[in-house]
This record gives sequence, structure tokens and C-alpha cells, in this order.
Amino acid sequence: MAKVLLLTICLLSVTYSLQSQTWRRVGGWGNEFTGITWVNDEVGFVSGDRIILKTVDGGLSWIEQEAPDDVIMYGVDFFNQNIGLMVGENGIVYKTTNAGSTWTRIKINTSTTLKKVKFVNQNRAFAVGDNGQLYRSTNAGDSWARQDVGTTANLSSIYFATLDTGYISLQDGRILRTSNQGNNWTFLNTQNTQPLNDVYFTNASNGYAVGNRGTILKTTNAGTSWTVINSGTERDLLAVYFNKTNTNLGVVVGQSATLLRTTNAGLTFDGINVSNTQTYRDISFRGNSNMVFAIGTSGHMLASTNSGGSWTLRLSGNNADYVAAQFRTENLGYFVGPEGKIFSTSNGGNSIVDRSRPLSIDFRNLYFITNALGFVVGDQGTVLRTSNSGGNWSSLNTNTTTNLRGLYFANNNLGYVVGEGGFISKTENNGVNWQEVEASNTIVNLNQIVFFENSIGIVVGEGGHISRTEDGQTWTAITSPSTTDLVDLTKLDENSAIAIGKQGTIIKTEDQGLTWKIIQTSFQVDFTGVDFLDESVGFVTGAKGLILKTMDSGETWVQNATGTFQNFTDVSFGSLSIGYAVGDQGTLFQYSCAVPDTPTLIFGESNICISQQIYTVQNTNVLGETFEWRVDGGTILEGQGTNRIVVNWDIPGRNAVLVRGQNSCGNGGTRGLEVLVSVQPQLLPEISGEGAVCLGSIISYEVPNIPGTDYVWVASGGLIREGQGTSKVNVEWTSTGDRSIQVSPRNPCGNASATIKPISVQSPPEQPEEIIGSEFVGLVEEEYEVALTQGVNYTWAISNSGGTIISGQGTHQVRVRWQREGDFNLTATPMNACNTGTAATLKVNVNLITNISEEKAQNIAIKIYPNPSKGDIKISTSGLGTIRGISLINSLGQVIKDLSPNEGDFDFAVKDLPRGVYTITIKTRDKEYFRKLIIQ
Repeated sequence: MAKVLLLTICLLSVTYSLQSQTWRRVGGWGNEFTGITWVNDEVGFVSGDRIILKTVDGGLSWIEQEAPDDVIMYGVDFFNQNIGLMVGENGIVYKTTNAGSTWTRIKINTSTTLKKVKFVNQNRAFAVGDNGQLYRSTNAGDSWARQDVGTTANLSSIYFATLDTGYISLQDGRILRTSNQGNNWTFLNTQNTQPLNDVYFTNASNGYAVGNRGTILKTTNAGTSWTVINSGTERDLLAVYFNKTNTNLGVVVGQSATLLRTTNAGLTFDGINVSNTQTYRDISFRGNSNMVFAIGTSGHMLASTNSGGSWTLRLSGNNADYVAAQFRTENLGYFVGPEGKIFSTSNGGNSIVDRSRPLSIDFRNLYFITNALGFVVGDQGTVLRTSNSGGNWSSLNTNTTTNLRGLYFANNNLGYVVGEGGFISKTENNGVNWQEVEASNTIVNLNQIVFFENSIGIVVGEGGHISRTEDGQTWTAITSPSTTDLVDLTKLDENSAIAIGKQGTIIKTEDQGLTWKIIQTSFQVDFTGVDFLDESVGFVTGAKGLILKTMDSGETWVQNATGTFQNFTDVSFGSLSIGYAVGDQGTLFQYSCAVPDTPTLIFGESNICISQQIYTVQNTNVLGETFEWRVDGGTILEGQGTNRIVVNWDIPGRNAVLVRGQNSCGNGGTRGLEVLVSVQPQLLPEISGEGAVCLGSIISYEVPNIPGTDYVWVASGGLIREGQGTSKVNVEWTSTGDRSIQVSPRNPCGNASATIKPISVQSPPEQPEEIIGSEFVGLVEEEYEVALTQGVNYTWAISNSGGTIISGQGTHQVRVRWQREGDFNLTATPMNACNTGTAATLKVNVNLITNISEEKAQNIAIKIYPNPSKGDIKISTSGLGTIRGISLINSLGQVIKDLSPNEGDFDFAVKDLPRGVYTITIKTRDKEYFRKLIIQ
């Protein structure tokens, strides 16, 4: 019983893995289909441009078969279900003996294109081609001999009405006929000069030929004579076929979706409309049924269940080579190709929007920074930018005609492009301006570029070339383990990158490009594209439908089944579960593999002392899912791979538990839990912040922040307004005097003693009681003061510029020189560290009379006469002592004359004074005296 259960689990696991991990074609093939044949009602084959298709369910589905060469095959025919032949360009002939599972190339001595092949019996077969070349095989296609039919005109088709009688249509409008199993051929006169593209007989007598400009010919006498039938079209007709059980029903197909149908053995033909404009190159009824298939350009296939009366579209594709792709989400993606091709899809490739530009140059690569903002690069220095998902494109000036191959943008503004001849150019403003990097230090053709953080970049190119930069400007060649061309490059994480190239080359760096190692694989095909979903899971594309997958950061690779043999050119993932591979002939494949959902929550303690703890996530019970845990700051003791682990925390600080689900598809999203691990708290160092503060102020105080620690603050004489519990608080001080603030740290391990900081809380100074000093003064110097208060400064001011503070500004006592007559206010404003207080004011009257009265009391005499004067005056003084200087100052405050008397001089004369009012200043060693003078 246990063995049965184990086997069941294994089978379920394998089934789940196969079902959940698939690459499937999105849409149809874009290759041109050229020929179709049916072996029976179920089995059919299609030839085309680098493609072979087979159906085993009557055309409901088609699978691709591998061809030996990348060539166009034009004709296909099968003798039975196993033995078939196919012919194409360059004289190529393929043969299969196992129902198309493998095809073998048969060497034939020609390079001329062969257009059709036809079995007459099991051994005898014919192939026709250009330049009048006809080949016959008598051993089922194993070898071929050329027959001379007397023409160099292109032979387009061959059909045998009986085992003996066959017909060949020619591009010069004639028809060849044989009546002896193809041993000899004679020309039939059709009276037609239009190229004939196909010939078909419904029996030994009745036959049809179709050709260019709507040509339809019919014979009822085995080709002896031909009549022209009006087709109702001038388009080229390429193939004709009739219902085998009702020879009145026939179909003709041709250029630009031309489909004609006859129900009366070709007497008349009706045009049938379809909703496309493709050219249909061949047509074939399925066995003896009314089911008919038409095939043509861009992978289009039509089917009709009523002998061509109506048609449905079975297959369709996009006949464009996709060179590079980038998908931004599971559904939104962009891809580019030759001849200005740009395409986008918003629904995972179910529909494709053509964003192509009217350019003949080839686009090589693209980079979308956001869903809407992206760049495309190509030949001749072409760089285009879109900011609306490709709706509009701006052409950017790169100042070069170099063919560009790769690009990378670090953000919306900073980007690089690389190209042939070692070209590297840089933009710092979203592509508006570009500056070539002169120090690329190579002339090798460069293919791709990426950057790590801190401006460390890598570029790869032909011949295994690798360069590295640490500033984006100077590039240094790095020793490469490969000499093959490197074509693509991608990052795994902030230290690792993978580069791929031709001949199965994969190389890897784990130190930001300083050193590289070769990754050995068993694949020798040319790799074309690489992309990684995360640091572990990645994909590589290559020629002939090759896709490889790694689950271990690129160390080992396994092949994924794709079911195609078209050349893949690039791969891109828009999410962890959905990705896309693109390639030649409109090849677009979607990868769908459901990685586990991101865990919703990690259960466990997040603020702890050093200890052992248990952490869990919800178990999904999905078969094959495991959990990968990572712990920063601790050690996982048990449970790795399950939904429950035991962790020993051994490093204090801000640590983390990380977990993600894993299955055969890859890794799911990562969920994290921050864990604060603490030790016994210690006494904190000094509290930073102001120690002398003002009443009512809000001041910040801070201590070092230790993760996992709570802080309990107490303010004596203040209120904690903000930050309680954290390392920083704001305190409003509400009472004056000697106060304090203290903080106590605590964590899950315990508490520590409080750290205390003394605080001095002050209030603004009070108004001084009064200013002491003279209220009535002359034009003299006087001293004024207020009562001294400790810690208070004073700002003195005089209104209306009545005088000047000579000394003492900032103190409680000043000396004032009164300079003008009038009433003035002398103010003293108290100030301290908190603010300014209310000013004290003294009203002071200044006039000359007060000054002169004082002088008389001191027996001082100063005479100025005449006053008023006409310009000449005399000055006479007594009682002053030694006079040091006499100045005459006009009403504008300008000194117009200075007198420097000798010692003992007391009388002075001044002449020729201009009109005006003057102040005469007489300076002695102790004092200054002022008088008014009027000059009329």
C-alpha cells in the first residue's frame, strides 16, 4: 500500500510539473505557406518558408516539424502516410519515410528553385522548377535524373491525370504533356501568353490551368485544345483544385485574397469574399470530402466545409521577424524588427498593434523604463523615444551614423547606447542630448550594456569582448573566458550577471564584471537572448526553437520543450510566472508557469532579546511547493524548506526573516519581517539639546537611537509634546528656574538607569524702572543709565537722530552727544537670551539757550559778530582754556571750514562765507561748544 501511495504521489508531481510549466505559441505562424497536400481525411502537410506543418486531426490543429535547412520549400506531396517528398529553393529536395518525424535532404545536381513535386506511383515521382528543369525519380525520390523538355521557361506545376498522362504548366503560357509515364513530353498550344501557375485534371479528358491576370483555361479533350474562361478578375491566379467526388465543384485561389468558385465544371466562376488581403498560393480538398483548405502568406490558412462556398480563418500570423522584445507586465510588451518594425501588445499577444515607422533601417533593441516611456535603437545611429506606449515616437539626435545594437537606462534621464566600432554614447536628459564616450578604448562591435549600482557598468561584444567601467566614462577591457561573439547580457542581482553568445556560449560574473567563468552546456547552437526572473531562475533562447532554463543562477541549464523549430531571438519576462520568447517570422511564444504566491504574513516575534524563536507562514498544501528561508542576524536551526523554522538570534540590531515559496516553475515573491534583536540596555550617554532655554519655548532633545529600544522621558518643569517612546522628543518648558530632563531606555531584555540633563529656564527681562540723566541739555555730551540687572543687555536709541551714542551701547550706562535742538526720546530696551523686554523712555529737550546759560554760570564767553553777517565774521572767546579746533558746519551737515588755532589764540576772523545757516563748533580739551550763525 505504501509503495502504491508513493507511486501515486510521484505521478501527480510529474503531471503537475508538466502541466504548470509550458511554452505555447501565441497566435499563428507568420511564415509564408506555399504548398498543401492531404494523405487522407485526417493527415495533411503544409510546406512553406522555413516551415513544415502536419495535422493528424483533419486540420483542427497543426504541429511543426523540423526541416534540415532554413530554406523556402515550395511543393509537397505524399504517396502514403509515411513516404513524402518536398522541394524548394536552391534545388533542395527533402524526403521522409516516417510521416515527417524526420526529413532527409536528397542531393540533386542543381541549385535551381524547384516549385512542385508529384508522386505518380510508389517509386515514380517528378519535380519541376525554374529554367525548364524537370527531374524524375524511379526510386521514391532517393535519386533524381534530369529530363530535357526543350525549354528554359520556368515550370510552375505538374499534375498526372492518369498513371500515363501528365501535364506541366509553364510561365510562358504553354503546357507540356506526356502520354508515356513522363518518358517524353510535348508542347500543347494554349493560344495563351500569360504565365500559367497551376494545372489540374478532374479526369482523363477535362482539365484546367490558371495563371496571371485572371487567366483560366479549360480543356475537354485531354489538352488538345483549350478555351478561355472569364474569371472576372485581373489578379494573378496561383492554384486550382476540384472536389474529387463532385467534379463540378472547383476552387481557384490567387493574389490579394482572390478566391473563385465554380459549381458547373468551370462554365462560370463566382468571387468569394474573405476578410483579409493575403495572397493564397495553394489549395487542396481533404480526401473525398467537401472540406477544402487554402494556404498563403503570413501564415494564413482558410478552410471551407462546403467546397469553397464560404470560408473561415483557421491560422494567421505576422510575417515580420522580431529581433528583440521587452515585456513590462504579464500582458504588456513591445518588440522590434527589421525595416522600422515596432509592435506592441496589451493582452499577451492575442492581438498585436503595429507601431512601425516609415524607415528602411533595421531596429536592433529596445528599453522601456516605464510602461509608457521607452527607447528603440537601430542602424545609422537611430534612436527613437516614446512617452505614450508607442502611440507617438520622437527621433533623437545622437550625432552618429553608427549602427546601434544595445542600450540601458538607469533612470528616466541617464542612459547609454552601444554599437559598432566600440561606440558608446551617454545621455543625462532623457535622450535630448547625447555625448559620445571617448574612452571606450575598443573598436570591437558592442552588442549590449548593463549597469550595477554605483555607476559600475559592463558591455559585451564580438570576439568575446568584455569591458567594464566604474564611472560610466572610462572603460577597461576585462579578460574573457570566451572568444565567440557575445550577443546579450543581463543582471541576476547587484553582483552577478550572465552573458550569452554564439556556439552555445554562456559566461558568468559574480563580482560585478571583474572576473568571469565559462558555464559548460551540451548545446552548440547560437544563443540569442537571456532574461532572469530573479537571482536564481533564468531563460536563454537560441536557434531552431531552443529555450533553456536554469534554477540555480545559471550554473546548470535544461531544455524546455517548445514544439517549434523557428529561430528564437529574445526572451523577456513581465512577471515571475509569465514570460515571452520572440523570433523569426512573427514567432511569439508565451511561458506560463505558476510560481507560488507571495506568503501573506510571517508569524513570529519581531521585537525580542537574543534568544531562539519560531517563525511560520501559512501552509498552502500545494503539491511540490517548498519554502526558502533566509535570516539576517541569526541562524536557522531547523525547518528549512518547510513552512516553520526555528531561529537562533545571535546578532543584536535591526535584523530580518525572509521567505519565499518555490516549485518547479521557480521562486515566488519574497515576504519579509523585520526583527529587532536586543541585549540588556545600558546607561545612555549625554542627552543632546539646549541647557539654557526660555519659558514657553519648545526644544528638541535626543539620544542615540538603538533598534528595539523604547525611551521613557520625564521633563521637570516642562511637557513632552512629541516623541515619547522614541530617541527624540520635543519639550515645552512651562516654569522658570533650575529644571531637568531625563530619559530611561528599555527593551525586551530589561531597563537601564535614567540619564539626566539639568535645564535652566529663563523668562524675558522686565522693563527698567527709569533712565537717570539730564532732561534739559544743550548741544553737549551727557551720561545716562538704568539700574543694572544681571544677565541683561540694553539697547539704547535716540529718536529723530537728535544725538549719537558715544560709548556704552549694550550696557546699563551710556554717554550721549546731543547734536540737534529739539525734543527727543532716549530709550533703553532690555534683552536676554529669551527675548526683549519693554523699553524705558526719557524725554530730553536740547537747545542752545540751555547750553549758553550753563556757560555763563561758568564765566565762559563766546562772541560771534556780526550775526547775522554779510559773509565776514569775528569770533572772540574767554574762559575756555586752550582751543583745539573750530569747525563751521552748514545745514546739510557738511564741514565747510576748519580752523586750527595756536595755543593762546582766542580771537579769530573768517571771511567770504556763503549765504546760509551754520553751526559753529568750538572744541577744547574737555568739551565742545555750539553756536548758530546766519550769513545773509
